[in-house]
Amino acid sequence: MPEKNHHSVLGLHPGATKKQIKSAYRKLALKYHPDRNKSVGAARKFQEITEAYDFLLEHPDHGGVSATSYEDQVAGEVLRREREKMQQRARAQREKKREQDEYFSRPEWHDPILLLKYAANGALFLFALTAILLPLLLAILGDPASLAGTSVFMVMGVVLLIYIYQKRKTWFRLGRFNTSPKELIGFFRMMPGKPTKDRCCYCRSSMADGKPYKIELLKTIDIEVRSFGALDHNARYKNKVKRVVVPRSTRAFYYHRLVSLVKVLSILAFMVFFPVESILWRFIAGLLIGGVFSTMMLKLAKVRSKVSYLLTPGLLVKAVIWIVSLILISNMGPGFNIQISEYVYMMVAGLLFLLDMVFDLVIGFFPFYRKMFRPVIQQGAILTALYKEGYQNYQELPVYSVIYPLVRWLF
Repeated sequence: MPEKNHHSVLGLHPGATKKQIKSAYRKLALKYHPDRNKSVGAARKFQEITEAYDFLLEHPDHGGVSATSYEDQVAGEVLRREREKMQQRARAQREKKREQDEYFSRPEWHDPILLLKYAANGALFLFALTAILLPLLLAILGDPASLAGTSVFMVMGVVLLIYIYQKRKTWFRLGRFNTSPKELIGFFRMMPGKPTKDRCCYCRSSMADGKPYKIELLKTIDIEVRSFGALDHNARYKNKVKRVVVPRSTRAFYYHRLVSLVKVLSILAFMVFFPVESILWRFIAGLLIGGVFSTMMLKLAKVRSKVSYLLTPGLLVKAVIWIVSLILISNMGPGFNIQISEYVYMMVAGLLFLLDMVFDLVIGFFPFYRKMFRPVIQQGAILTALYKEGYQNYQELPVYSVIYPLVRWLF
């Protein structure tokens, strides 16, 4: 078919949608179909509209020879490319969300989160009952006048109970646990794995027949700074990521799970039972004791720690700064009772948001700066090579540089 304006054949304007194209073709086909129209030229006209219809469905962006100017065509091409980029970003975001949903739906995340939700709902229910009953008991058994001062707690308890009653169908039906009782018991057993030809990197006497441990390293290759004024600016980091899969035996996997459990239980135990007023020092004490017990357990089992790569000179220096700073604003009371002064909020905020920046500004001038992010304990050949290339464990960003190594160390 010679080049022509296919839209005009169907009586359409450039940019018509597929729905409009089909509708126009249907009307013209009924009018010029040879079985309906016996006039001269009807068959030829029907052939033209059919060819135009087929062409436009196969080339929806075609606008004809003279339908649009060169500038419009360039603008349309730019718009098409931008639309494709937006669609690609949307697909990438959906894929990332799907991966996150799948990750947190696994038993190791889904079940603990669900357990915490059940515990929180139960705690709220008990708090509502206590807020109502305790003031009444104090008024009956003690001073009736105290009821006037505690009436606000009763109101809070009643409001909370009303809210729980409205949610009664789902308050204690948040979902089912993915881990069965049999699997829960198997957590404390060393289950046999699938035999492989690789050696375990954490227990050299065993084969890597267990779940491997995955380490993700990154290297910043570019930083894009955008400034729209003194109070409106941001920085974007372009990182190159390397994922290393470390072979691990069933024995090493078993003890790594046990030490994670020991760390978490140690922190919880110290948060509840340690005779110190400061919650922050309870948490720190739980971390230290959990680390000591987990190290002893691994030494006795002759299994290497999976998180030894996190221990870098930079992390050690920052940990010392944290401990010294907290000691300076703490007061030792009788009976080893540590009390933190009212400056704790300013100190913690400063350490969270300023320590990384000050550390980079001070240490960044020295030639050993990159070595501050390499592990103190020797790692395998692959990891050592990546560290020498400039890769590090995580981005040294405020707050993130504290949360990320802590979570990796625990789990």
